[in-house]
Amino acid sequence: MRDEITQLEEANQAVDFTEALRRVSGEVLETMFFTEAMPADCEHSWLGGAVSVQVGFDGSHVGEMWLAVGEEAVPALASAFLGLDPEEASAMERSQVILELANILCGAVLSSLWRDSRLQLDAPKLAAWDCGGEGVWHCCLTLPEGRLAISIRLVEMKPAP
Repeated sequence: MRDEITQLEEANQAVDFTEALRRVSGEVLETMFFTEAMPADCEHSWLGGAVSVQVGFDGSHVGEMWLAVGEEAVPALASAFLGLDPEEASAMERSQVILELANILCGAVLSSLWRDSRLQLDAPKLAAWDCGGEGVWHCCLTLPEGRLAISIRLVEMKPAP
């Protein structure tokens, strides 16, 4: 019976974290990228062609956040963030904006989940998508411009000093 209660508590916590991913991602995309993000069913065949970014974090919690943006959404997100027409943003500017989006999302999501924690983010880096499986909090979103996926893999929670 005790194991069943623990499993139920862990499942509820995962649902809360997934909801936080959706909510905070939607707020960031709306306020800083001027686009609406709607929850989407997870269908991951598009991830292989997406622009993917990994951001590690360390401190009271250790893990990594992954962001994948469908290629079709990159020009619109970059132009909205930079205040340019979609064709004006260079490939380098588009890449930098997606790295910055990952950095902003990671900071915002982690701050929402653990308000009083002390976390240090690594520099975001482009990487092939590698965040799935057990123990991963994940959500997929649909933007008017394309798709977006975000995942967090928690490796360790350090005890408070």
